[in-house]
Amino acid sequence: MPTRVTSNLEIDVLNADGKVVYSLEKYYKNIWQKLLALHFTTWFINISIKNTSGFSLAKAEDIGVVKRKWSLIDSTYAEGILLTDTSKFKMTERLLEFKSNGHTYIISKKANTTQTMLYEDSELIVKMEESGKLPPRKNYITFVQESRLPEPAVICILHLFEIGI
Repeated sequence: MPTRVTSNLEIDVLNADGKVVYSLEKYYKNIWQKLLALHFTTWFINISIKNTSGFSLAKAEDIGVVKRKWSLIDSTYAEGILLTDTSKFKMTERLLEFKSNGHTYIISKKANTTQTMLYEDSELIVKMEESGKLPPRKNYITFVQESRLPEPAVICILHLFEIGI
């Protein structure tokens, strides 16, 4: 059984009323990942989202170092979803793409903006706005349209995108 080495970085996710509804955790699958990530900071980005009882709802695990890929495992899906960094030139726009249940999803963030957009079949479904570049920073997520993806999976993917791509 693989061990799980946490980075002790847990972030509370609040609803509009300021109540904690989830927690996000960055972790490493083993000590080697943690040691390598000290030098290569964008390698081995693994994210887990849990409910307030500590039950894991979704997690994105790094499965590709050269070509950035992650496997998303969500408690509501029987199969995992492959997330792929498709950015060509990150100085202008960062992109993450994946397919789920016959739908294509793209997360996009253009350079020098504070907004990250999640599209489902070319329609905007989620917008995330960051409060600033320097800590302490807050991200505000707005569901523009109802998504076929569960809320915890969306939050997990957006957090992965912000720190890993």
